[in-house]
Amino acid sequence: MKTLGVDFGASYVDAVLFNGKKILKTWSVEKANFTKNWLKQLAGNTPVATTQDKNELECLAKGGLWLAKLKSAVTVSCGTGTAVIWARKNQPTIHLGGTGVGGGTIQGLGKLLLKTKKVEEIFRLAQTGNKTKVDLTVGDILGKGIGLLPPEATAANFGKLNSTKKEDLAQSLIAMVAETIGLVSCLAAGQTGEKKIVFVGRVSTNKVVQKYLRQVCALFKLSPVFPPRAEYATALGAAILT
Repeated sequence: MKTLGVDFGASYVDAVLFNGKKILKTWSVEKANFTKNWLKQLAGNTPVATTQDKNELECLAKGGLWLAKLKSAVTVSCGTGTAVIWARKNQPTIHLGGTGVGGGTIQGLGKLLLKTKKVEEIFRLAQTGNKTKVDLTVGDILGKGIGLLPPEATAANFGKLNSTKKEDLAQSLIAMVAETIGLVSCLAAGQTGEKKIVFVGRVSTNKVVQKYLRQVCALFKLSPVFPPRAEYATALGAAILT
């Protein structure tokens, strides 16, 4: 049976048409442009399952594991904010924590630092930036690494600020958000014994974000997983739970 799963996020409304075996189609609309008529036209006669009607953390767990093709993993929703759960097939989902740092942070600080709230534009700028001109590294302070940290590891975000070039500021901003998400996720994973962390949500699909998440996970000898269609994980989970 086909089901339309819908996730009402803080910034976007995402929808997934799922038939129990595969994703048939996906849609997204910015929350500001969402209307009930949009959803009504999308659904037609198809049953609708939303995150408003179900436990959103369970939706995240089901959708994340299905996309990653895993039976258990720490799963991280990288959206406007960040939620971290322990997802296990046929077992209760455990909420491990999270952080208010996420896509909303990129938008807010992007407006202050870069004069734009458009996340896509901030990501574009970050691709060609050099955060070492903005961030203070462990090597800047010690001349070498220490403990788990290599010399190039961040010691203080925005702690150097030798450049105010938009590209450099953008990369530093993205790195700060990604490193914070990565650190919170890895420390949470340490409570579970899991070796894989599944990152889902719209923020996790960006290549610059993924670069810094990989770096943090490597410090803890954990494996990050970036499944396809990661931005639809929670909407998919709502459909699966029908």
